[in-house]
Amino acid sequence: MSVDTISDCGCCSGVEVDTPSAKFNRPGLPAIAYRVGTHADFRQTLLSRLSSTDYPALAPLTTRATDDYTIALCDSFAVLADVLTFYQERIANEAYLGTATERRSVLMLARLIGYQLAPGVAASTALAFTLESAPGLPAMAAQPVTIPIGTRAQSIPDPNQDPQTFETIAPAAARVEWNAIPAQQSEPVPFRKGLSELYIAGTTTQLAAGDGLVVVGTDRESNSTSALWDVCWIARVDIDLAHDLTHVVLSESLNGAWDPNDPGPQGIKVYAFRQRAALFGHNAPDANLIRTTSNSQLFEPTSDGATTYEWKNFAIDTTSKKVDLDTAYPKVVTGSWFALAGNDSGGTRHVELYRVNDVVELSRSAFGLSGKTSRLTRDGTQNLAAFSRRETQVLAQTDELTPVERPLTYPVYGSTLVLDELQPLLVPDQLIAVSGKRQRVVIGAATSGISFPDFPGRKPMPGESFILRSPPLVVLNNGVLPAPPELLDPARGSKRLVLWHLEDRDGAPIDIKAPINVLKLQGALKDDAVVSEIASIAHGPLSVQSDRDRTTLTLKAQLSYCYDRSTVTVNANVAPATHGETVGEIAGSGDAAALNQAFQLKQSPLTYVSSTDPSGRASTLQVRVNDLLWHEVPSLYGHGRLERVYAVRQDDDGKSTIQFGDGRQGARLPSGLNNVRLAYRKGIGTSGNLRAGQISMLLTRPLGAKSVVNPSAPSGGQDPEALADARTNAPLHVLTLERAVSIQDYVDFARTFSGIAKAYGIWIEDVRARGIYLTVAGPNGAAIPQDSATMTNLVGALRRYGDRLMPLSVQNFGAATFKLKAKIKVDADADPEKVFSAVTDALRAAFAFDNRAFGQPVTIDEVYATIQNVAGVTAADIDQLYRTDTGPAPSEPQARLLAGLPDLKAGAVTAAELLTLDHAPLDLGVMS
Repeated sequence: MSVDTISDCGCCSGVEVDTPSAKFNRPGLPAIAYRVGTHADFRQTLLSRLSSTDYPALAPLTTRATDDYTIALCDSFAVLADVLTFYQERIANEAYLGTATERRSVLMLARLIGYQLAPGVAASTALAFTLESAPGLPAMAAQPVTIPIGTRAQSIPDPNQDPQTFETIAPAAARVEWNAIPAQQSEPVPFRKGLSELYIAGTTTQLAAGDGLVVVGTDRESNSTSALWDVCWIARVDIDLAHDLTHVVLSESLNGAWDPNDPGPQGIKVYAFRQRAALFGHNAPDANLIRTTSNSQLFEPTSDGATTYEWKNFAIDTTSKKVDLDTAYPKVVTGSWFALAGNDSGGTRHVELYRVNDVVELSRSAFGLSGKTSRLTRDGTQNLAAFSRRETQVLAQTDELTPVERPLTYPVYGSTLVLDELQPLLVPDQLIAVSGKRQRVVIGAATSGISFPDFPGRKPMPGESFILRSPPLVVLNNGVLPAPPELLDPARGSKRLVLWHLEDRDGAPIDIKAPINVLKLQGALKDDAVVSEIASIAHGPLSVQSDRDRTTLTLKAQLSYCYDRSTVTVNANVAPATHGETVGEIAGSGDAAALNQAFQLKQSPLTYVSSTDPSGRASTLQVRVNDLLWHEVPSLYGHGRLERVYAVRQDDDGKSTIQFGDGRQGARLPSGLNNVRLAYRKGIGTSGNLRAGQISMLLTRPLGAKSVVNPSAPSGGQDPEALADARTNAPLHVLTLERAVSIQDYVDFARTFSGIAKAYGIWIEDVRARGIYLTVAGPNGAAIPQDSATMTNLVGALRRYGDRLMPLSVQNFGAATFKLKAKIKVDADADPEKVFSAVTDALRAAFAFDNRAFGQPVTIDEVYATIQNVAGVTAADIDQLYRTDTGPAPSEPQARLLAGLPDLKAGAVTAAELLTLDHAPLDLGVMS
């Protein structure tokens, strides 16, 4: 028989044994190989046994045809073995935390080490209520309205969103006068020596440069010898239409005997002199020209032995209170003021103020003159010897002006907030909502001294407007310091060099280094958006301080924005709230004869809120049996037979089940009809992380409540834990054992805390900032506000379960992005549109928040590999690769983009950065 004939008969098939095959799994694989063979391997092995000399009885069976009964039986066994080994491998994979793919497997494996998959946590925010201020509710102004616990508000959904319900979790006092408290808009002008400007109410004062003003204190009104007055002249007048006032700049500052502690214009009056006059006889003929021997009795020598003469009684009578003006002035009335101004023989200027006690009009003839005159009776005769009839100027006909406080134009930021009203009923730890538009600055006509640290080649453009992104810094020789808001006041005339953190018209951040007087403060534009935030009054007796007109608040943290002062309002009718809606139900009836009774919640998901527990969450479920409250415990194990406790387990589909004790570990339920009653809230996850202002529908309306809004975006909402996160977090739970000792413990503790998606920690040894510094990020890269429940509870938990004396700082990560421009060559047989879409998806997935770590750089090789791994891509060429915050795109792609890690700079520790792909559309082109 030929070889071909032997091969064709198939009797030599299956000459090798392929099962069981040896398996080796290296560490770190996402799945383990456990099957000893497949259908083909088992069939091949069985056929090899038929040809083996170990089984001589089977030697006569030479056929290998598939329709032979023996071969068919072998094939059937191979199918059975294939199925069994497939599921055996799946079972083996499900037995390990790192390779399990079923949520239930991960859940049960985690329970073996005392870890439960996190059910998620509800978002938290604060709701600001506006009370009805309509007539008919006068009592509300005197008595506070209480916003009770459980007040519900609902969001207005955006496209592809569902309405979300939030409920207040603490009562809050509310008042009508707290609806919109303005920030301080002006400050008192202290009338003291050195004052060189006044602010007068109104814009139609008809004041002009050169006019005279008189400032009179109350003491001068009743005491003619009092020095509490000043006569001054106007150097410049500015009309301020925005504040409806007139700004008057004096040619000389006040030099009177003013009280340096005087807080403002109370008791001070300001008058404008509307008439300039002279004394009667100021224009009398020169006596030396008309004196003759026949009229010599009308004249007298100017001094003993003098040969020059003057009219008799021409000198001002220093004993008489009568003053005759050069003509009749009918508008000079009793009770007004007039001033004499003139120079003495030595050239020294003298001014004296008098009150008009009486005024009469009469005709007078003297000094060779005759005519009508206004005779004024003054209230004193002091210092008359300093004046002469010819040289003295009379300022009269006073018109009272209304001095007002100086308007403030510098922005509102920092941790101190001064209200423009007296609000002494505000209390420490109270929440407030601050709203307004952000402050703008504009480059003035003079651009000397302006530089752009990040863009050295950029030229300043006069008139270009920017938004103040964060508080500016004063540049010093050895670093920078925060600039207090009042330093930006134009009235101070400061020329300090400042580093301005700004935002251009495209919303891009930009820094400018320039003197304060070069960049001008500019009011918010009409189209600028109103921003809001929640702040908390600091704890302590000095956090709320009131004077006679205003209340000053000290806040727990710095304000997030720099506000245009004229737009700022404060709403103090604020209550904390969390995502979820309260429901109540009857779970069922207790049976004292039953062991471990269990009831499933009819509605899901059960709401968990942020807390200071090591897990970072607390259930909202309340269980009452026969009206007695029972308490939730992580496990019934170890609890006494009479303890009223229960445990909650959550299924894969999010359903929650309550399990009670068996009389040995935890008490049994007492018998009763429908005696198990539940109260809980439903709603959880990232669906509650809404935008600011989206919660605006009141579902329950407390007395007097008109409307509601969330000034800041809800934060901290987290979906139930995913399998990938559980594989990472479950071992961390064992490593920390709910304690934080080392730096890694602090990181692991924070990473497993509800509402925290990523964490990074570092120890700073430098004495200027010694301590532990954690950088955290919320789900999907969301920022966690410093005053949010998640951040507050995390810090509280770390101090509670860590070293209380250890300096600790927790801050948000630095969100950095990069852009790229690339050309792609698509396979001729591929659909270009689908390939470009797949490349975009691959890049966004590879460089998304979930797949990046703090401080992880982006390399050009990594980008190339991501693009070229897409099916249909034959070649790629990256033209640009750069960080978004480094300015214009460079001509050549950078080989490596770095992400910063915490570092001590200028006395402050920076946060870790996480570098992701920018959200802007990708610039992908076709390679020729």
